Order: sequence, then C-alpha cells, then structure tokens
Amino acid sequence: ELFLRFLGRTPRDAEREAFLPALTDGFDGRLLPADQVKPVPAPDPLPLATWLNHVSPEANTIQLEVEKRVRRGPSPDPRFRAEWRETYEDIVWSLINDLEFVWMP
Repeated sequence: ELFLRFLGRTPRDAEREAFLPALTDGFDGRLLPADQVKPVPAPDPLPLATWLNHVSPEANTIQLEVEKRVRRGPSPDPRFRAEWRETYEDIVWSLINDLEFVWMP
C-alpha cells in the first residue's frame, strides 16, 4: 500500500525484499498497550495575527512562534512503539525521496 500511495505502483520484487522484513519485524507489537499510551498535549493556542494587528510587535512574535511550530511538525503518534515508528518513517522518507515520486501541491 505504501508504494501505491507514494509512487502509484506496486513494489518491484527487489523493493519488496528490501522493505518487507523491516516492516514485518515488530509489526504485531507495534502498538503500545492502552495503559502505556501518553497523550500528547495540544500546544497552547496563540492569539491571531491579522491585517488589523499585523504591524504590532506582538504580531511578529506570534508569527515567529507559528513558524517554530510548523518547522517542528506534528508530534509522533503516541500509540506506536518508537522503534517500529522510526523504521516506518524511514521507509516513507526513502519513498518520497525516490526519483519516481512526483510532488503536486
């Protein structure tokens, strides 16, 4: 499904042989038990910076904080074990960096 989602095709045999062992290792235990899942707290809401207040120094501070949050990105899903999630993220990263990947905003 990853290859269909990111590259629009099924994996070749060599790709399947390279990626499948990494994904199947630990797949059954990838989810943490419900009592071990620690919810990620939502960040504090920021005041809005709009055309009405965009020239104030506070608006600049707000937008810098927004930029920091965007660069940091969303928190990882707390339901997954870190080892398996990182392997999955590495595979997705390798697919979006493949020459066949086409980014269409």
